[in-house]
Amino acid sequence: MFLLACRCVACECVLPVPSRGPACQPCWTGVPWLDEPLCRRCSAPLADGVRCRCPDLPAGLDTIACAATYAGTARRILHAFKYGGHQTLGNGLVAALQQHPHLNLDDVDLVVPVPLHPWRRWRRGFNQAERLAAGLGPPVLHALARWRWTTPQSRLDAATRRHNLDGAIRLHPRLTRHGRQALRQRLTGARVLLIDDVVTTGGTLSACAAVLRESGAVHVAAAVVARTPAPRAASL
Repeated sequence: MFLLACRCVACECVLPVPSRGPACQPCWTGVPWLDEPLCRRCSAPLADGVRCRCPDLPAGLDTIACAATYAGTARRILHAFKYGGHQTLGNGLVAALQQHPHLNLDDVDLVVPVPLHPWRRWRRGFNQAERLAAGLGPPVLHALARWRWTTPQSRLDAATRRHNLDGAIRLHPRLTRHGRQALRQRLTGARVLLIDDVVTTGGTLSACAAVLRESGAVHVAAAVVARTPAPRAASL
C-alpha cells in the first residue's frame, strides 16, 4: 500500500499535520501581511506621524481594509483557494479580515459579496467573495450580479478600464419587481461592507459601490484579503 504525502499548496513541503489545512504554518506566517501603522481609510502603510492622501482609495468607497499584499505566499494561497479547490483556506483568510485593525464589523449592517459572472462561477464552482462574506458574521445580502461578461481590469489600459464595467453590475436580476423593491428597502440607510479576495485597480469595487449608493446605502466600505502592489507616487 502506498500513501501519498500531503503537500503545502504554497511551498509544496510535506504537511506535518494535514488535518490543520492545506497550507503550512510557516507559509501563513510568511504572507506579506500589512502591519500598523496603516491609513484608516485606504490601508496604505504609513510612516509614523504622516498623513495619507489616499490615492489608492477606489471611488465611491468610504474606506477599504486590506489585510495583505498580493505577492509571494499570499498570491499562492489565494490562487489555491480560488482555482485549486481548497475552499478550507477560506477559514484562515476570513480570520485575517476579522483581525484587521481598522475593520469594525459591529458597525456593519450588511455584507455584500462582489459578484462573479455566472459562467465564471460555474467554471470555478463557487464565488470566493461569497465564501469569505459568509464567515465574517454580519448578515450577508446577495444584492449584486454581473449582467454581462467583462475583461479583467488588470488586463486593460487606463482608458479602457473606465468603460469596461459600464452597466455590468446591477441589482440582482433574478428578483421580481417586488423582490427588487424589498432589496432596495434593506439597502436604504444601510452601512454596507463589500467583500472580495483581491483588489487590483479598484474599478470593480467602485462599480459595486455606485449601485449600492444608488439603491440607498448611506455608507459603503470594502474589505479585501489582498491588494496588488503598485508603485506609489510621493503622495504621503
